Amino acid sequence: MVDTTLIREHMPVVDCGGRHVGTVDDLDAGRIKLTRAGSADGPHHYIPLADISSIDDDKVMSQLTLEEIEALFRGGEGREHTEG
Repeated sequence: MVDTTLIREHMPVVDCGGRHVGTVDDLDAGRIKLTRAGSADGPHHYIPLADISSIDDDKVMSQLTLEEIEALFRGGEGREHTEG
């Protein structure tokens, strides 16, 4: 279990291979809310805390690949939520 108290605003979020996914805006109901500024399509995107593997070197590491995360952003697996 990841210590979510270590997650802070403006921390980078990376996939399991170290590729940049986004930047933490806030924590929201068991999810990391990413900033809109880092969103290619405009809205906030969310990553479930259950998909976070660790917090290392001042960044949040996901256990998913960038492609899996992008599928969440597109609504894959019914786990992603965006707001306009």
